[in-house]
Amino acid sequence: MNPPLTRPRSILFAAALAAFACPVAAQTEPAAAPQTVTFRFVQTNDLDRMEESDGRGGFARLAAVLKAERAEGSTFFVHSGDTISPSLLSGIDKGAHMIDILNQMGVDVMTPGNHEFDFGAETFRARIGEAKFPIVTSNVREPGDVQPANTVDEKIVEVEGIKIGFYGLTTAETPEVASPGEITFADEVETATARQASLEEQGADFIVAVVHSGITEDMEMARAGVADLILSGHDEHLMVFSNGNTIVTESESQADHVVVTTINLTKTVEDGETEVSWTPEFEIVDTATVEPDPEIAAVVQTYLDKLDQELGAEIGTTETALDSRRATVRGQEAAIGNLIADATREAVGADVGITNGGGIRADREYEAGTKLTRRDVFAELPFGNKTVKLEVTGQVLLDALENGFSQVEEVAGRFPHVSGMVVEVDLSKPTGERVQSVTIGSEPLDPAKTYTLATNDFIAGGGDGYSALVGSPNLIDAADAQLMASQVIDYIAAKGTISPKAEGRIKTM
Repeated sequence: MNPPLTRPRSILFAAALAAFACPVAAQTEPAAAPQTVTFRFVQTNDLDRMEESDGRGGFARLAAVLKAERAEGSTFFVHSGDTISPSLLSGIDKGAHMIDILNQMGVDVMTPGNHEFDFGAETFRARIGEAKFPIVTSNVREPGDVQPANTVDEKIVEVEGIKIGFYGLTTAETPEVASPGEITFADEVETATARQASLEEQGADFIVAVVHSGITEDMEMARAGVADLILSGHDEHLMVFSNGNTIVTESESQADHVVVTTINLTKTVEDGETEVSWTPEFEIVDTATVEPDPEIAAVVQTYLDKLDQELGAEIGTTETALDSRRATVRGQEAAIGNLIADATREAVGADVGITNGGGIRADREYEAGTKLTRRDVFAELPFGNKTVKLEVTGQVLLDALENGFSQVEEVAGRFPHVSGMVVEVDLSKPTGERVQSVTIGSEPLDPAKTYTLATNDFIAGGGDGYSALVGSPNLIDAADAQLMASQVIDYIAAKGTISPKAEGRIKTM
């Protein structure tokens, strides 16, 4: 067993595991001395924030890790998807800045994640077309079962005579959580099985699956042994897993931590038989312990400066007055609350919407005729919350509303602003008995019926007392969701002029 790596800037995750032996199809080469090669993988995934946060993560610190590993020998920089969305600047340039930064970092293999399709098929094609690095995607197809332009189905790279094969997969759930249009996504495990066979036929000595898929699919692929190493994204786990045959790793998100996998591979050819054995070593690098790379830091800063300028751009005009003062948004129906609830509900196509008044924070008034800017919206929604889509019963929805109106006297942040429904409330009643009626469309709420609900990820997780929502099936969860602020900006910009008002969605008795 090889000794573990001991770089002081890293958190050692595990010592080298026992060697993995993998017999390969018979070859015709004469007997040769064993050949040993070392190569490593620096993995990132779910990286949409270009700058660091609290001294950790972001491209400049990731670049520092990458540069240190490349100085040690053969290194593959692998991106397991989700990068062009969601972020503040991506809401403006549709992720072009992310591709530009990655172009300057020398990505060796990337596979698309579901967030690469948030802005539609045309934006996906445009961003992939701008990439100057290999996009490997094996289960994503254009209409007519056509490989997307500027991508490859699989890839083989030689390192000192050792063939390393790559294939890539994107979660088959992408059509449910993003907007890929007519682009289709084949089953991950079936595709992986076919790609493994293809790469083995081409003589690959070591097979790497770069995937953006859920943990269930990751484990199914590991059990099926469809790759030696699976570099995964999507769940945002910080993980190294081995079942003795296949390794699965994931690097959390935002490059806060980076998994580095080193493979020491020995290839022996004797009597027409080839045997490949390999020993893995792992590090989890906490990027708070590295100094940001100055070149990439400078690139990031130029985009942060651009973002600051873009936030001042006008997006539309409100023809009605808006009031986000604390007492207003936490105690009564408010035009700005209706605006936010409508924009987010429309963005995900839900039956109804709820957002909490405590998430609306600028505490100001806007006169009728005010020209709104992006900065105004981000000031109102500063927490980076995302819009999730839940499947809820009428009873769960009723319980959630009861919670929302339970602390109006305390001016609590849980006060609900709603879309797609009218709620009658008697605030003189005891907590839990205040909601007198709920009308959805033209029909009264049915406790046994199922509805789709747009809300923010904070209250979907039980924040502000919304425990009734916890456990409801996710149709769009936080990992797949988009920023509320970006959705509101897009809603205002698409209309040009807006005229939200308090129109009797919440009727107090």
